[in-house]
Amino acid sequence: MRINPKIANQMYLNSGNENSSCLASGTYTGLAAAKYIKENDKDGDKCLSADEVSLSAEAFAKLDADKNGKVSKEEMKKALAGKDNQIYQYYKNGGATAETPDITSSLLTKSNASSTAAGAYSNLAANRYMKDKDKNGDGVLSSDEVSLASNIFASMDKDKDGKVTKAELQSVLSNQDDAIKKYYKNGGTGSVTDLTSKLLGKI
Repeated sequence: MRINPKIANQMYLNSGNENSSCLASGTYTGLAAAKYIKENDKDGDKCLSADEVSLSAEAFAKLDADKNGKVSKEEMKKALAGKDNQIYQYYKNGGATAETPDITSSLLTKSNASSTAAGAYSNLAANRYMKDKDKNGDGVLSSDEVSLASNIFASMDKDKDGKVTKAELQSVLSNQDDAIKKYYKNGGTGSVTDLTSKLLGKI
């Protein structure tokens, strides 16, 4: 079997270091990302939504680089970049045990909360609200899909077409980022959709 020269070179460079894998850099982060998605992807779309993982809203928001409410394998690999040796050592030492939590979850949970983008929490809430309320799956909300007062729905419907898009919903929730963040910071365990409904009811 012919080995890719780049991989062969990396194997040679790492061969004398017992703390490093002899495989090419990024191999273990790629494997960890793929494994984490496979084990948590409940709806089979090959991405992760916030309700499929036990990460904090902050950690999920940092992972979701394009803010579409889903974390792809590429976003996972980017978040785990540079962690190859830690993941290698974890599996070399036997992987998860009762005393040792899953390495991928641990690394992702340590995400720096201060780097969470502005609007990340309101975007997460908007995505969750749309998913829960869009009963016919057309990607927009009608007045009969939400339990909001008619004047509130009208104020959300900026273009007055009788539908509320995700962009319109995100725009309305954009100034509620701190309230949603506080909810998560205080260990909120209720439905974020219920929280969003309450916030929308106050606009």
